[in-house]
Amino acid sequence: MKTLPLIALALSLSLSPAFASAFWPGKVVNVASNDALMIRKWPGAQSKVIDAYPNGSPVSLTGRCKNITTNKSFQIDGPESSAKKYLKMKQPNVWCQVMTADGLGWARGKYLMAQ
Repeated sequence: MKTLPLIALALSLSLSPAFASAFWPGKVVNVASNDALMIRKWPGAQSKVIDAYPNGSPVSLTGRCKNITTNKSFQIDGPESSAKKYLKMKQPNVWCQVMTADGLGWARGKYLMAQ
């Protein structure tokens, strides 16, 4: 049977980490106690707010961040320490993608800490 090897190949590709959907744990940091971090539809302060999280709240990060001034994206899902990731995320104009109960959104990187 020629289809059996094709089925095995398809199964092995579907189980491959390159095709896995994973989120990185994070938390909201540096937000005033009487305020909340706004999660927006797109990276930018004028974008629609889709959710809000108070300081210390857990969040799920996709690993994707973007500097909206230079329009350059970068990943923070590598093996480096949380401190090194945060140094990248807290740069001016950096927004990072998060998963909310309503879907994907964006928040200022300086208010997110990858764990």
